Amino acid sequence: MPDVSSDAMRALRMAIDIEENGLVTFLKFARQTKQEFGKNMFIRLAMDENEHRRILEKQLHDLAEGQPWVEIHVPKYEIEEMAPAMTERQQRVTGEAGGAETEALKIALDLERKTAKFFRDQAAAAKDPKAKDLFEKLAQWEDTHFDLIQAEMDSINNTGFWFNVPEFKMDGKY
Repeated sequence: MPDVSSDAMRALRMAIDIEENGLVTFLKFARQTKQEFGKNMFIRLAMDENEHRRILEKQLHDLAEGQPWVEIHVPKYEIEEMAPAMTERQQRVTGEAGGAETEALKIALDLERKTAKFFRDQAAAAKDPKAKDLFEKLAQWEDTHFDLIQAEMDSINNTGFWFNVPEFKMDGKY
């Protein structure tokens, strides 16, 4: 039986709660968002959070059953593959973005930032290399979510950036 600390088990339970909160929050934002791309983004984020929760629940169950940490194979999520491939046209908000959508995006950014930090802290504290790897991967997933939400925020606010890349050059050439 592996030596799993109560801190590791507590960290997994907290991570599960965080993912559950993210799932519920993103579904709430999806219901409130009128713009189709934003609504679909929040639904996809909720689906990702559900998958994260499922992975964490399985790991917690396995550890509780006396099994060791397992290496998690993480396929690229649809949202990760979708983000760099989105065209400017897809990213543009059609119609007027309401204050509720902008506020939802700000809250989502904060949620993703805090969640990624939590996972990085857990990775730093983990004694088992597989536990460290799991928490680092979770932090990376949350970073991807953050980038996608920021891209949507930049588009709504017409900052001229798309995934931190200027959409235009100062010399007038696109």
